[in-house]
Amino acid sequence: MNNKVGERIRYHRLQCGMSQETLALTAGINTAFLGHLERGLKSPTITTLDKIVEALGLSYSEFFDDRINTADTESRKFYTDMIFNCIKRLPDEKLKAVAEIIMKITDITE
Repeated sequence: MNNKVGERIRYHRLQCGMSQETLALTAGINTAFLGHLERGLKSPTITTLDKIVEALGLSYSEFFDDRINTADTESRKFYTDMIFNCIKRLPDEKLKAVAEIIMKITDITE
């Protein structure tokens, strides 16, 4: 199944720093259903897509912008942006703990 819409949903959700649960709750849809949409196992109705696009704070032209390369999700930038979006809201003590964990992981893998 072609998953262009699902890839765009995942891309924009991660760019907004949202979890699947947060987006699903904001859009008023089931979290498992959102996961199925992102993986291309289901296709959204136009009503569901309206809810998702609105919950992401986007227009349809932004959502379907051809300049976005959703297939480039394997790039380093994608993952560093995703990590940044996850940690930017952490309080200082948790941020320090995450930094220490990352340093230990990178020591192990080098």
